[in-house]
Amino acid sequence: MRFRLFATSTLLILGTFSPVYASQTFSALAQDNKTIGVQVKIQNFSASDARQIKASGFGFVRFGVWTNSLENPSYQRQINAAFAAAKSASLPVLMTVRSTKALTHKTQSSGSDLAAAGDSFANAVIGLETTFGSQLVAIEIWNEPDLPKYWPTQEFEVTFVPFMSAVCNALQKRDLSTPLIGFGFAKAPTKDSRASVALTEIIRNYPQCLSAISYHPYGMSGTEISNTQAFILDNFHVPGVITEWGVPSLSSIGGTAGQASRITRFISDVKKLNIPLTSLYEWKNSDSGSNDRERSFGILSSDGKSKPAEAAIKMLLK
Repeated sequence: MRFRLFATSTLLILGTFSPVYASQTFSALAQDNKTIGVQVKIQNFSASDARQIKASGFGFVRFGVWTNSLENPSYQRQINAAFAAAKSASLPVLMTVRSTKALTHKTQSSGSDLAAAGDSFANAVIGLETTFGSQLVAIEIWNEPDLPKYWPTQEFEVTFVPFMSAVCNALQKRDLSTPLIGFGFAKAPTKDSRASVALTEIIRNYPQCLSAISYHPYGMSGTEISNTQAFILDNFHVPGVITEWGVPSLSSIGGTAGQASRITRFISDVKKLNIPLTSLYEWKNSDSGSNDRERSFGILSSDGKSKPAEAAIKMLLK
């Protein structure tokens, strides 16, 4: 079921989404209204991490699953272990699903090629929901397709809509109990943006596909996020949700103390806006990052030592 609990006009009058709407849309978060989560990497996510995440006040974890690797037994074990770790601490999962390889092997993909790839992808999503649905707060379809790095099929303006239309067509035919959100845009949708152009066509043809529009408001102010939420609601008639936002602990912003201050401000902003779901990036520093910035987004160091951000988050969320 896709949730349309209030008329759009009523929501506009209210100005923001109420916690009741959030809990009904993302029912896995309903009991404690814990609408803020944190991203983890399945390769190093443990039951100990899950307990600490829960103790810090987070309501869920977000991690990615790559459809092109699902046949690999080792990767299957990683996915199963990550879900088991989350379950051990009663943490729901926001599962982001995408492919890390091009959807077709042809340099000039036709509509039929992309439609077939969309059907195959949808079947993978359905299989994952069948296996892990009881633990899912939502399934996010893709991550930052508006960036070439995360859309390996290339030519976003040409290939994205045919593929995602086929995905939505297939998923709308199934009675999935887990809310579907999409598409994890790197840039918040605005008038005539790549995201908005694609969303307009997909939602016009498949209005029941998504329960929310997801985006990543890095560097945006509270006012800009508020404006984005209103734009999404007005144009696409579903709420906006934030599935990735973070800040590195670089010396240029005041190190770990500066990171904690900015995270505090961000959480305060999204709580005031009653955003139905927000995920912070990320739980631990990533040693595999290509530079100091990419390696320092963690709330903890890579070896699990707490930064000031963890204490600040606990004060806000507990």
